[in-house]
Amino acid sequence: MRRRMWIALPGIAAIAAGEAFGREETTAPGSAATLHVSRKALSTGAKAAYEVPKNATKQTKFLSSLTALLTLNTAQQQQAAAIFTNAVNNRMGIHATMKSVRKVLSTAVQNNDGSGIAQASAQIGALMTQYVSNGAAANAAFFQLLNSEQQAKLMQFQGRPSPEFAGLA
Repeated sequence: MRRRMWIALPGIAAIAAGEAFGREETTAPGSAATLHVSRKALSTGAKAAYEVPKNATKQTKFLSSLTALLTLNTAQQQQAAAIFTNAVNNRMGIHATMKSVRKVLSTAVQNNDGSGIAQASAQIGALMTQYVSNGAAANAAFFQLLNSEQQAKLMQFQGRPSPEFAGLA
């Protein structure tokens, strides 16, 4: 029985540590109330440049996290909501087209159709370009409506270098 316990403990500890680190929260600076910003709610690293919320529920959580982190005013919140709503609507069309092209690719693979595979693959590549470009444009528009202090705070949170140090890297 003890051997089993010694074998199971490291696995349980690893799972618990993964859960604990996945739920890391940061208190929004400058807020009197205890507002928390979940690191999962905001993308970090390279994906931060093009990720947008996938639906209205996630958009609401995303905007509340941004508001808590950056202390957005009402006008900024409304503009951000409009920007991300437009991006999500554009992505819905891209997603629907992508789904049908993937079916065409699957059929081409089953039929061993080399030209069909090449054509569907090229379409998927073009759609992925639109998908990433759409998200990047939405994030760029959002970034431009922030003041310089908010921009620096967002860049720090996302793990990107601040603009004044970007040329030194």
